[in-house]
Amino acid sequence: MKRTMILGMAILVFLLAACSPAASSSTPKIEIVSPYVSAVMAMDMGATPTADSMGMSSMGGGNGAAYMIIKNTGGAADRLLKAQSDVASSVELHQTVMKNNVMEMQPVEAIDIPANGQFELKPGEYHIMLIGLKKDLTVGEKVKITLVFEKAGSISVDAEVRKP
Repeated sequence: MKRTMILGMAILVFLLAACSPAASSSTPKIEIVSPYVSAVMAMDMGATPTADSMGMSSMGGGNGAAYMIIKNTGGAADRLLKAQSDVASSVELHQTVMKNNVMEMQPVEAIDIPANGQFELKPGEYHIMLIGLKKDLTVGEKVKITLVFEKAGSISVDAEVRKP
């Protein structure tokens, strides 16, 4: 009887131990690496370019793009649903695609972040578009961007403005 009880308790401890890591690894754990913003000149907005002491800034009313690496060290995939920032009138998730030999940017609904993996937002591919900048972006300053994930919730980052 005593052996049966010890064996039963050992099995129970084993099962609990096996379940605990699985529960903790089935959630995403998001980390943002190297976030930065690049100012993009407005094409036909009629804005006049301005320049800071380094000769670089955005045009008032222009657009910008944010890039970063999104790491997920958790055991479950997640999705970046949207991004927000006070520096732009609108913020969208975008993908650059080739159509009829012309590079175009198009909005995407979400960006999948794999479990135990990463996704890089980079020039010429996926990025966060800052549309209708409310102020000039000066090289070296920080722009606050809030990323909204399906499972991980909201994560705010300070992205440094860099030369395009």
